[in-house]
Amino acid sequence: MRHVVVIVSLVLGALLMQGCATPPQYRWYKAGATQSEFSRDSYECQTEAARTYPPNFVTYQLSPNITSPATTNCYSTGSASGGAYGTVQGSGTTTCTTTPASTAQGLTETSDANRGYRLQAAKACMQARGYQLRQVNNN
Repeated sequence: MRHVVVIVSLVLGALLMQGCATPPQYRWYKAGATQSEFSRDSYECQTEAARTYPPNFVTYQLSPNITSPATTNCYSTGSASGGAYGTVQGSGTTTCTTTPASTAQGLTETSDANRGYRLQAAKACMQARGYQLRQVNNN
């Protein structure tokens, strides 16, 4: 029984550690390229991609606007007397208060609709110049 507990503990520990692992990282690589050549190529590719796919910000409605209706509340003070045809107001007064309708804005999100296209264009440009994305060791 104690062996089962140890094995289960090891498996759970491994699963928890796996959940904390950082995703792999990638870097551009080109045999013989210097840092300054990489910087120039990267800048030119990003500039070309930005010209081709400029930022295009779009707002999406995630939840609707909520409108509460106008409300009127009235109250009376004083006396009233009954008559043959109903109630007749005496010396009392009626006061009404109206609260106007109000609208609470729904949730919105703004994003750049061209971001993915721009990233793909820059990636294609770098690959056309002979660069490859290689995974970097996280150790």
